[in-house]
Amino acid sequence: MTETLHIATYNIHKGFSNFNRRMVVHELRERLRQLGADLVFLQEVQGNHSRHAERIADWPEAPQYEFLADSVWQDFAYGRNAVYDQGHHGNAVLSRYPIVRWENKDISAHALEARGLLHCEIEVVGWRSTLHCVCVHLGLTNRARRLQLTALRRRTDPRAPRNG
Repeated sequence: MTETLHIATYNIHKGFSNFNRRMVVHELRERLRQLGADLVFLQEVQGNHSRHAERIADWPEAPQYEFLADSVWQDFAYGRNAVYDQGHHGNAVLSRYPIVRWENKDISAHALEARGLLHCEIEVVGWRSTLHCVCVHLGLTNRARRLQLTALRRRTDPRAPRNG
């Protein structure tokens, strides 16, 4: 029975270093593996970007969440939040355990910041009920964060049992 879960969360900034100077998604994958986390919550994950794929020689062929999960995290869920001409990005959950259900909900507080709430139910070995996990990237303003946290509470209260 699994009693302790190791969890990591990280805003990967679409796989680029500060100020978008260079792509670091390959280094990021190695660092995430070193953490030994059972669950990884990622924000600003690039699902697709056609221009980067054309211009950057070692750009991963798979979406970033699949590339990062590789053989370490057998299951993953991706919630697309921001869509633009070249592609899209959003939140992702990588898991060593089966994700039995997931849903992405738009919780954008205004049109300039596309934000989502990725709610996953995970079947952890030996647990009586599924584990409810939420990956969210809150907005930059106080008002946006308040609205998004209210949406989070409204989402999880009726769906997640007290022991989930």
